[in-house]
Amino acid sequence: MAQILPILRAPWRAPWRVLAVLALYAVYLPLSGYTQAHFRFDAAEYWELSLKFTPAGGFSLLGFDEPLRGYLGPLLILPARVLCHFTGLSMLTGARVLGACWAALLFGLVIPELWSNASGRTLSGGRWLMVVGLSFLFWRDYFNFTLSDMPALTLLGLGMLALMRSGWAWAGLAGLLLAAAINIRPIYIASVPGCLWLLWRMPLPGGRLGLRFAAVVAGAALVLLPQWRINQHHFRQNTPLVLAGLPGSRPLYLKQLTWGTRFQRYESSLIPEIPRSLVYADPWGQWAMALEPNGVFKNYGFYLGFVVDHPLATAWRYFRHLFNGLDIRFPTPYPTQLHPPGQAALRLLNYALLGLGAWLAVAARRRGQPRGFSRTPATAVLLALLLPCILVLPTLMECRFLLPLHLLVLTAVAASWQPTVWWKELGRPVRRLAVLGLAAGWLWGCWYLSEDTARQLRPPSEAPQE
Repeated sequence: MAQILPILRAPWRAPWRVLAVLALYAVYLPLSGYTQAHFRFDAAEYWELSLKFTPAGGFSLLGFDEPLRGYLGPLLILPARVLCHFTGLSMLTGARVLGACWAALLFGLVIPELWSNASGRTLSGGRWLMVVGLSFLFWRDYFNFTLSDMPALTLLGLGMLALMRSGWAWAGLAGLLLAAAINIRPIYIASVPGCLWLLWRMPLPGGRLGLRFAAVVAGAALVLLPQWRINQHHFRQNTPLVLAGLPGSRPLYLKQLTWGTRFQRYESSLIPEIPRSLVYADPWGQWAMALEPNGVFKNYGFYLGFVVDHPLATAWRYFRHLFNGLDIRFPTPYPTQLHPPGQAALRLLNYALLGLGAWLAVAARRRGQPRGFSRTPATAVLLALLLPCILVLPTLMECRFLLPLHLLVLTAVAASWQPTVWWKELGRPVRRLAVLGLAAGWLWGCWYLSEDTARQLRPPSEAPQE
């Protein structure tokens, strides 16, 4: 015990953290129960898109002609395809190799370093292990698949860490990483204000602001110019951003606004009796959309008019989407059972953590800026992480859309909560009983809202289509 305590109390060095997470996922993922037959939907699409760079055995970025996706996500999968080609490994195994590497970077480097830089407080070994453990409980099986969420968030975090370093070279690397996150997940364009604030306000020596800003632009250009050339070559569009829709058609985000009004929640499904989709209706939203021309929003002006006409219903829908996005029923993007073993315990633990996260946020605000807290980086990092989450609230909600917010809650609770101190501060038994009663009410309310959504499950045939 005497040997274990120093390991838990002292911060771990970054290489050891990365190796520990890499080992955890390298051992777990092959034992997770997924087979090659489960490698479907978006994961399989990304894998197949990586073939577009190698037409007729050569290599060309201009071979990529998919308007809905950025080129970089499939390009980063290409090394795994090469590995599978020369070793005979399955694409699921190749995806797991990539997933373990992304997990190692995200949990071993990005999250602890961002927390340390933004809060001014280094994570001890024990608290960091708690972050890793909680994240594993809720998100572990996402790393089996070649989806865009984990890589994009990891690159965004690495970009912000680079912005916190002095010098134009780090700024150039930051621009490259941030543009990469935006190309993989276009919603992260909403992170730009937070990143620019971080660039402007960080009190770093060794470089004028103008030079660092130019370096950020140059680094971003390395990623965005190929996308611009792809858009020009295949679609006659002069933009460095992902088109997210066919030219002349409604943008994907506009479609998502329609789907998000008609449905509360969505999961991809590998459940044999409910194939393809778990889709949960919004009864009021479906009624309201039936009154719209053709049942869709023709443009963003129509949607804004709809919001103005129904402000209370829209606010309630956004709240339900927020809750549904944080209500993690499955630690996987592709559930194979509607009610897997341990689901009730996972949900209750999640509701408890969400409640603790909310309580810690309120308590921190009441107490003011804690000692050692660096307000500028913390505010900028929060903006960069939370603005994309706000932007997805009107859309058809999937839990992975709120990944940054959920990981932020887990990290804040693991890093900040001191149960013994908290219990002593409550003081009198009456106050303690009142708080326990409030906690029980919170758990009941979360469970009720979750079950209310679950009752709106619809057949896969009703799921929205492209």
